[in-house]
Amino acid sequence: MTPSDRGAAASGSEGSSPITVLTAAPDLRRLYATAALRRGSGDDLGGRVARYGVHADPARVAAYARLCGFPVGGPLPPTYPHLLGFPLQLHVMTRPGFPLPLLGAVHVENRVALHRRLLPDEPLDLTVWAEALRPHRRGRQVDLVTRATVAGETVWEGVSTYLARGEEHPDAPRSEPPAPDQPTGIRPGPRWRLAEGAGRAYAAVSGDWNPIHVHALTARPLGFRSAIAHGMYSYARVLAALGSRLPREGLTSHVWLRRPVPLPSTVTLDTTFAGHGSLSTLRAERGDTVHLVARTAW
Repeated sequence: MTPSDRGAAASGSEGSSPITVLTAAPDLRRLYATAALRRGSGDDLGGRVARYGVHADPARVAAYARLCGFPVGGPLPPTYPHLLGFPLQLHVMTRPGFPLPLLGAVHVENRVALHRRLLPDEPLDLTVWAEALRPHRRGRQVDLVTRATVAGETVWEGVSTYLARGEEHPDAPRSEPPAPDQPTGIRPGPRWRLAEGAGRAYAAVSGDWNPIHVHALTARPLGFRSAIAHGMYSYARVLAALGSRLPREGLTSHVWLRRPVPLPSTVTLDTTFAGHGSLSTLRAERGDTVHLVARTAW
């Protein structure tokens, strides 16, 4: 049994895909330590990993809501189930033979579907798997799919796309966001100052201690001049800023993480609303850098 396999209660299959059921969340710090020894190679995406009856910790939910700007109390924020599934994502990505190295991998896109409101005390059954390994113009990318169910009903789904830089593929298909500049209806603001310690603050509530987010000294060996903000932190702040205009259920959202947000940084958010949808763009306060584009529909 490897360290990352501890807590595995049983193995079976879901359809034709093997499934490993964990009885406890994997130790993320141990997984990151294990990841430091793995370079990522091969094409083995492995099977599915599941945890059943997962409860959100009220204190952590409240800390997450305060940090990202969601209301404290009430249903789970639409991005919160990603945190519950994230340890399973790392379990998948640190398996021997997984094609991408965990350390240095960059989160480039994320999709969320909130099918109904989620109460904080609802036990969720989580299943995570990797799929769609494919070339990217700057390396290779893969999707990590997370599905949350309650009594067999799918209540939340997320797809996280990660890129590992490597051999370039200039002709690889591109996933482009909608044009961020709209001629009318732009709602400017807010403006945020993201402190140098923003990555550590988010890591404390999310458990994502990837060195590229923690400190400049740990980010530089992985190709970054400074620590960069977590993509899911920036994304969560964008959704939180939309506030009461977002429904508590029946929501889909897709974010393209275009350029990392270096820390510290000052950014501004513009949002256009049209019908039952919005298009948000997070930019650097100065210059033309677009950090992310998020399209949300309900």
